[in-house]
Amino acid sequence: MSKPDLIEIRLKLPSDVAETLSNKEIIGALCDKSFTKAEYYQSKCNEYREKYKTTFASFRKKVNSSKEEHFQEWDDLLIWEGCELAMRDWKKKYAELKKRLA
Repeated sequence: MSKPDLIEIRLKLPSDVAETLSNKEIIGALCDKSFTKAEYYQSKCNEYREKYKTTFASFRKKVNSSKEEHFQEWDDLLIWEGCELAMRDWKKKYAELKKRLA
């Protein structure tokens, strides 16, 4: 079973706030939030790229093929992978929200 493209949600807001916001403004705020999250995780990935002077894929290959265990590298690999996944997920959310603004 596939996920529906859109899910309707209801928000309870103070009346003075609800009267001043449109659906487009709410989606825009969510779009901004998702962009900020994607940028945050992108910056974390960039820190590891700079630290190891390589891409995530190359670093993963190096760590996985090493005959010696380097615990710091394994720790960094796990964190970097989490940041890569989070960045992709937030970029996808941003793209979906941006389509709704058009």
